[in-house]
Amino acid sequence: MGLEDPDGELEGRDAEVGRARASRGRGHIINTGLPSEPPDWIRRLPERRTDRSRLVQKGVPRGARCRVDWPKTTRRWARRGYADASLIWERSPRGPSPIVVLWDISGSMASYVPWYFPWLYRLVSAQSAVHVFAFGTGLEDLTEYLQRPYGEALRALYGETDLWGSGTAMGDAFQDWTRCYGRRLLSRATTVLIVSDGWDAGDPTILQEALRRMAGRARRIEWINPLMVTEGFEPKTRALRIARQFTDNMSAGASPEELVRVNWRLGFGR
Repeated sequence: MGLEDPDGELEGRDAEVGRARASRGRGHIINTGLPSEPPDWIRRLPERRTDRSRLVQKGVPRGARCRVDWPKTTRRWARRGYADASLIWERSPRGPSPIVVLWDISGSMASYVPWYFPWLYRLVSAQSAVHVFAFGTGLEDLTEYLQRPYGEALRALYGETDLWGSGTAMGDAFQDWTRCYGRRLLSRATTVLIVSDGWDAGDPTILQEALRRMAGRARRIEWINPLMVTEGFEPKTRALRIARQFTDNMSAGASPEELVRVNWRLGFGR
């Protein structure tokens, strides 16, 4: 398998690392390696997602979810015979905005699996509108497993997927996700969270088209890349250069403090 970044941006030793990371290798089944209990830092994360909007009082907007009720406002203007700034506000329909997590569990992300697993488990347990999908050279829905009590979730995941430590064909996985789940889960309210280091051996044109479709239908796309904490890091891999065109934010998510900030951006807070 050739180097993931064929444009010559990586040389020497880094190229050798790239060959090891960017492959289409098959994954395997694991039966150990995930933390047996949530780590202490997980307790710092909010247990439930908060509704940051508040009720409208006396026609004054009280939160981001409030919007103008134009039919009522125009009827008021018609009764008065003129239009002015006296708008009638309403609260937008309630309900949690969906969050879709696409989690890279390929070989290059193997060392981060014990780190991100308890965090994603906490997200799913905190809100029913969070959906987690693992990908490598394939795709698998992990949401149902992560909705169980922690110990049961571990036992369910062990042996249930052979994607652990696989290669990465990101475009194929995202294309499959959009085809199988996009109609149900993608909307202008959906936040897509991609957790990946960006090493990819797939077809860049497929990745670009998959992200274009996703970005066109989602509210926003966030990308978490633990390699961003590396000194001198720049998003130079082919996949990351493509991703920069369609993502609204990139962060490392490589410390409890950073994951707390990610949770706040996703709408979780005390």
